[in-house]
Amino acid sequence: MRLHHRGRQLLVVTFLFSSLTPVLNVAAQQDSAATTLKPVIVTVTRGSGRTILGSPFAISIIQPDSSRPGQKHTSLDETVSLIPGVTSVNRSNPSQDPRLSIRGFGARSTFGVRGIRVLRDGIPVTLPDGQTPLDYVSLESVGRVEVLRGAASALYGNASGGVVDLRSRTPALTPLSAEARQWLGSSSFSRSVLSASGTSGPADYLGDISYTQSDGARRHSTQRATTGFARGDLRFKGTDYSISAMGLNNPLAENPGALTNEEMKADREMADALSVRRNARKAVKQVLLALTANRQMPNAELALSAYGGARSLDNPLTFAIVEIGRHTWGGSGSLHM
Repeated sequence: MRLHHRGRQLLVVTFLFSSLTPVLNVAAQQDSAATTLKPVIVTVTRGSGRTILGSPFAISIIQPDSSRPGQKHTSLDETVSLIPGVTSVNRSNPSQDPRLSIRGFGARSTFGVRGIRVLRDGIPVTLPDGQTPLDYVSLESVGRVEVLRGAASALYGNASGGVVDLRSRTPALTPLSAEARQWLGSSSFSRSVLSASGTSGPADYLGDISYTQSDGARRHSTQRATTGFARGDLRFKGTDYSISAMGLNNPLAENPGALTNEEMKADREMADALSVRRNARKAVKQVLLALTANRQMPNAELALSAYGGARSLDNPLTFAIVEIGRHTWGGSGSLHM
């Protein structure tokens, strides 16, 4: 009897729901016909004109010496190591660049930069294949470093992992301001720097040249390198023109190789025997030239750039000899409204 009574209740409920369905459908149709939604406008932008706090992107801005004063300015990892989401690993091997990764992108590489786009005043330092040689990036004339994390970095090209943009410091307001510095850290490391900047009317300039020599923390890890950067700006008829050049001459960067745990405990300054016997090392020459034009209009900003460069690499390893010669060029244009 209880089962039969419940069955009657289910039958009654089903009947009532089926009888009300047409009424509900008619009411829904009337409401949808009488309701008109307002149009929705979606705008895609890089976020120009926004403040850092108002930007929808994960951005960090830092000055080279703001977090760790007295840096040697020989490697980018010195500056970005304390930025959230950025991991830098430096083996202090002169023949291998430090590894940078942003939110895991580039972490699988044993050294160097992969999947991250590095710019200098908007000009890409990253090569077309996605690799970025950091050995010729000098921080002497850099005023700030902007780091963009997350997928929004794809707005700048092949950089799904992130963007590191190095911006030059403001030139001196006088016609000539020069500075010479000598690093006296230890007997095995020496660095000499000469920099100058100035402003004269609508033109200004900025430049530096440095020479670094190091015997390394281990045997067979000697390095000799000369880096330089120069930039000139001219404002003419409402348009800002600039020309910049950066270069590297690294004739010697020895590779001490890897050690086993037992070898390191025995002598942490020793070099891998095979690396010494094969004279593993690296020699690099690289140059990059760029021209840019920027014009501010009442409701828009137009920017154009063209660049070209060359890189030669002689890299004897324990198992092979790598020799590469590259020539790259490109250009870009953007209109912000």
